[in-house]
Amino acid sequence: MNWFLEKLFGQKIQQVTDRYLRQLARAPLQASREYASRLLASLASDPGPEVTLGETLWGEPVRLSLDYLAGGIGFVSGGMGSGKTRLALLIVKALLALMPHRDAGFGIIDPKNELYPGTLFLLMERLKDLRGRDPPAARELLRRIVIYDLSLADPVSSFNVLARWPGTDPDFFASTRANLLLDLLRVQDQPSLGGTELLREAILVVSEFQLPITVVTEFLHNDTFRSMLVARSRNPSVSKYFARQFSNLPKSTIAALSRRLDALFGCESVRLCLSGKTAPDFRRLQDEGKIVLITSFGNSIARSDRQLLQGLAMSDIGRSVFTRRQTDRPYLWVCDEAQNFFLTSKMRDNMSELLTLSRSFGTNFLFLTQNVSVGVQDARVLKLIETNLRWCCALRGDPGDCAFLKPVLPVTGRMLRPQADPFAPKSFYSVSEERAMLLDAIAHLPERVGYFWPKTRSAEALKIRTQDLMIPESAALQAATLAIRRDASIGMRLSRKEYLRQIAERDRQWLGEADPSLGETLQKAYRQTRGEQS
Repeated sequence: MNWFLEKLFGQKIQQVTDRYLRQLARAPLQASREYASRLLASLASDPGPEVTLGETLWGEPVRLSLDYLAGGIGFVSGGMGSGKTRLALLIVKALLALMPHRDAGFGIIDPKNELYPGTLFLLMERLKDLRGRDPPAARELLRRIVIYDLSLADPVSSFNVLARWPGTDPDFFASTRANLLLDLLRVQDQPSLGGTELLREAILVVSEFQLPITVVTEFLHNDTFRSMLVARSRNPSVSKYFARQFSNLPKSTIAALSRRLDALFGCESVRLCLSGKTAPDFRRLQDEGKIVLITSFGNSIARSDRQLLQGLAMSDIGRSVFTRRQTDRPYLWVCDEAQNFFLTSKMRDNMSELLTLSRSFGTNFLFLTQNVSVGVQDARVLKLIETNLRWCCALRGDPGDCAFLKPVLPVTGRMLRPQADPFAPKSFYSVSEERAMLLDAIAHLPERVGYFWPKTRSAEALKIRTQDLMIPESAALQAATLAIRRDASIGMRLSRKEYLRQIAERDRQWLGEADPSLGETLQKAYRQTRGEQS
């Protein structure tokens, strides 16, 4: 009877059994895909404009609300060429598509010359489109652009880091700025307590007369100039300090401080920007929904100077966030090389405050970084970043930077172990082993492939391929954006000639009553500082 039944039904039973086993083997993968599809449908159903970040590995589009991506704290990690800048530019492009009709603005901080030219190119494309369809809107968009390109000596953006913040207490400003500068100017000869106090008092005097940081060294070494400014100062503590304490300072302390400051002025374009009359009012720029582009990259700007300028900009942005008045207008800062914001203890303290409180004031951040675990060598701060993330995307890079993703990596439980014996039964890695292997494999992902985790919406990450963006590459991109970079009428900048004229006018105000020989000496020093030919 068994033989008869086998002949009659055996083949059909075998086919049904094989099909069932295949379905059983595919069930975890199918369940994972079904979960991902439900999640993507939920994310795409959010109201408002959306951004297509890319697609899943099985071809399903990854669409998310722009408000979700541009709100809260976003984080993108990946090595050079992994695609993190292109991913950020997808969000920038979506923001530009709504402007100038959208009140909310955005800003970028770029110390390596990828995000900045990419944003300029997208701006040019948007302006070209608006000029053909809606010229008034194109003019309004132009009005909202603000550029601080510290690599250019013409046109020039004024970035006087000693210009006092609106409504700030002079002593508080001087103390805060001195501590930050000494924290960022890290060299071998560590500052003494006397050097810190000296810089604070010098900033207190120089900033009172709206003079730039480029004159501090002259102030420290030129007795006549220093006496003139101290005599004019309305701050009684200044007179006491320079009358009683300054003469007792070792010359080595003054020389060490001068060396630190002079190291900033090795590049002409940086000297020009820092020699200006004004500084960015980041509170107003955010409240008015401006498009703020900041870049400190230049072939002649040292890496340490780029980091310092980047840190100064972020410090001022951080201070401005908590003074915003139009907190109902969300503002997004896209920050490349974000690990540089955590290099020192003071910077980490500032960033910790921003990570926990900035969203309440309408300001959000998207951080791009190659290696955050190297830059943020503080477990508490790393934990704070992970806790406050709204979403993140890990592209090819150091698995250590993505260790917090390990519990949410999508696994199936069906990853086969290698078998030496072809007749041995199949065995599978455990879920924890599979996750560990997926985490290690992040170091070898292809370009534009990574794990996207909408943390506030899902307990599992999605493996996606990010959408490509059709913009020129490297040298072609630089050439395509050269016209807008050199146009002084765009970005609230001044031509070099007009910029120097305004500086000369300012100098005459405080040199007018000085001894003529002093005026000639200082004018020569300032011409050299500003890169003029004496």
